[in-house]
Amino acid sequence: MARKRKPRRRKVYSWAYGFPDGAVIGVAPERKPTDKRIKEEGWSIDDDGVYRETLYDSDYWKTWEPEKRYKAVELLANRLNTRRAIRELILPELKSLHESIDSLRKQLDRIEDAITNNGR
Repeated sequence: MARKRKPRRRKVYSWAYGFPDGAVIGVAPERKPTDKRIKEEGWSIDDDGVYRETLYDSDYWKTWEPEKRYKAVELLANRLNTRRAIRELILPELKSLHESIDSLRKQLDRIEDAITNNGR
């Protein structure tokens, strides 16, 4: 029986297009730039593999063709909805978990103090 080969997963490097607030409306996959080019251009590669960004003025999208404008607006709306969902659903849960951890930490400190004081 032939062994199945594990698929190679290479990191994808990209050039992102977006707005100054961090909203990305497009990404073009690219080959990883050479270390020499990275140094010459002053680029850095972030955790998502983006090494280059082109940022548009917030009014620039109004000059695009209607089809491209529709896609950009749809992406921005999805980004806004995602941010709102995170803010409404996830952040309160994280705050609750943080409070629980603080409570457990205080309880652990009291237990450690009790053990240390009884051991003297």
